[in-house]
Amino acid sequence: MIKKLPIAVVNQIAAGEVVERPASVAKELIENSLDAGATRIRVEILGGGAEELTVIDNGDGFLPEDLPLAFASHATSKLASVHDLEHIGSLGFRGEALASIGAIARARVQSKRADASEGWEVRCDGGVETQPQPVGCPKGTRIEIRDLFFNVPARRRFLKAPHAERARIQQLLAELSLARLDVDFTLISDGKERLRLPLGVSLAERVRQCFGRELGHGLLPVTREFDGLKVEGVVGEPDLARRDGKLELIYVNGRMAREKSALHAIRQAYREFLMGGRFPVYVLQMVLPPSLVDVNIHPRKAEVRFVESRKVAGCLHETVRGALQARTTSMGEGATSREGGVEIRPEMPRARSGFPMGSSSLFESHAASRPASWSTSSDTGANTEAAIVREPAPGSPPQQAQRPNPFQRASGRFLQIMDLYLLLEGDDGLLVVDQHALHERVMYEQLKSQHAARDVQIQRLLVPAVVEVTPSEQAWLESIQDQLATEGLLLESFGPNAVAVQGMPAVLSRTDPKQLVKALAAEESDDGKSSLGEHISERFHSMACRASVMSGDRLTDEEIAELLKVAATLEHPHNCPHGRPTVLTFSSAELERYFRRRC
Repeated sequence: MIKKLPIAVVNQIAAGEVVERPASVAKELIENSLDAGATRIRVEILGGGAEELTVIDNGDGFLPEDLPLAFASHATSKLASVHDLEHIGSLGFRGEALASIGAIARARVQSKRADASEGWEVRCDGGVETQPQPVGCPKGTRIEIRDLFFNVPARRRFLKAPHAERARIQQLLAELSLARLDVDFTLISDGKERLRLPLGVSLAERVRQCFGRELGHGLLPVTREFDGLKVEGVVGEPDLARRDGKLELIYVNGRMAREKSALHAIRQAYREFLMGGRFPVYVLQMVLPPSLVDVNIHPRKAEVRFVESRKVAGCLHETVRGALQARTTSMGEGATSREGGVEIRPEMPRARSGFPMGSSSLFESHAASRPASWSTSSDTGANTEAAIVREPAPGSPPQQAQRPNPFQRASGRFLQIMDLYLLLEGDDGLLVVDQHALHERVMYEQLKSQHAARDVQIQRLLVPAVVEVTPSEQAWLESIQDQLATEGLLLESFGPNAVAVQGMPAVLSRTDPKQLVKALAAEESDDGKSSLGEHISERFHSMACRASVMSGDRLTDEEIAELLKVAATLEHPHNCPHGRPTVLTFSSAELERYFRRRC
C-alpha cells in the first residue's frame, strides 16, 4: 500500500511549495547569486518570466565537479551538519531550489570560475539532467529557465498576464536590492530595460530609484545599536502612508522576511501619527547573531522567528519612535520635510497639513484637563507651563530643529465658521483649524501627562470583578502580575479559569474592568505585544474624543481664546491622536498665487 515516490514526483511536490510563479524562481536564483558573492546581477525575462527567465551574475561560479549536483535535491554547499541550522548566515541553505525549478521547467546552467580556463554547462529538462559539458562563457554564472510549468499545465493556468508577472519580478528585485547597496542590479523585460540600480548609492536614493522620486521625499535615516542588535535603514514620514503594507520592509541579516511581533512593534510606533487603515513606509535592516534567529520555518523562507522576540520588538519600537519624534525640517539626504494635504488643482500650490514633526516626549503636556465646555483663561496660568525637554537616548541621532508650533505665532485674531473650523492669522499667512481635532489633541495630552506626572492612582473596587479566561491567558496574566500592578491594574487568581480585578487605574474609572482584562488577555496569543500602558493609551483616545467639542458646537470667544492658548503650549499640536490633521497652513505667498497676485 505504501510506496516510495519517484524523485521526479518528489521534486514536483517540492516545487509546489517553492515555485509559485516566475517571481519565485527569480527570488531563488538572485539569492543564490548573492550567496556566491556577486556584485553585478542582471535579470532578463520574456513573457513575464514564464517564457524565459535568465539570471546572470559575476559571482564565484560552480566548480566543474559540483555541476552534476546542481539539480540534485537537498544538495548544498551551505550546510554540513544539523548544528549549522542554528547559525545560518546565507540566504539559501536547503539545496532544493534548483531541483524544484528543474522539475517544472527547462533549465540551463553555464558557469566559470575566475581561475578556470573554460566554463561548464549542464541542462535539466523537466527533471532529466545532462552530463556537464565545457562551454565558453564569462566569469560567473548564467542560469536560464524556459517554459515554466510546461509539464504542469494546471499551474500555468494560474499565472497572471505577462505584464502583471513582470511587475511582481520588478517589485521583488527592488525589495532584494534594498538590502544590498553594494550590488548592481538590472532588469530587462522583453528587450527593454525596466530597472537599473547602480551600486554605491545611499539607501534613500535606492528607494527613490525603485519606487519613485515622490516616495523618496520624506525618508528619515535611522541607526541604533543595542546589546547584540543593530537597526538601521529609513522610516517614512506619516504623509507617505499607504493603503497597503507592501512597503513595510524588514530585513534580518540581509534576508527579507516578516515577523509578527516586529511588524506590530513598528506599527505601534506609528500609531499616534497615522489614521486607521493606513500603513507606514519603512526599510529597516536588523543585524544580530544568526544563532538568535530561526530562518527555517517557512517553505519560501519568507518568515523568521527570534529567540528574544520581545527584545527585538522593543528595539524596533524605540528606534522608529525616536526617529518620528526627532523629525526635522531640514532638506537633506534621506531626511526631507514632506508637505501634503489639500490640493486645489495640480498647477496650484498646496496647503500644508500638519503632521507632527517630532517632540522629546509624545504625551507630556502640563495644562490641566478641562471639561468639554471650556472655562475662561483666568484659571490657566499655573497649568500651562512649558513642556519638559528630555535628553536624547544614548546612540540616537542628534535632534535638529523641529517644526514650530503654529499657535505660538498666531496674532490672536480668529473667526469661527460652520461651528467647526477656526480661521486664524499666522505670522505669515492663514491657519485653518479643526476645533474638534485640536481639542481632542489637547485633552489627550492632558490625560497622558496626568497619568505620567505622578504615581499611578488606583481605584479599589468595592466588589472585585471576576473575569473568565483560558488557562494559558491566566498563566500569562499571573506572569506579568507585578508589571500590571505598577500600571494600576490589580489582579488575583480566582479559581482555575478566572482572575479577579481588585483595582483599576483611576484615570480609567469609567472603563469596564472586564473589557480591559479581556482586551489585555487577547494579546497573550500574539506574544503579548501590547502592554497595559498601550491599552490605557487606547482608552485615552476614546476619552479625549468623547470629551472634546464636536462639530456644531458654537464656542464663545473666551473658549476659543483658551483653546488656542493651551494649544500654544503643546509640543506637537499638528494632528489629533487618530492621525487627522488639526491645522492647515496657507502662507501669504501661496495666497497670492491662489488669487493670481503672484506668478
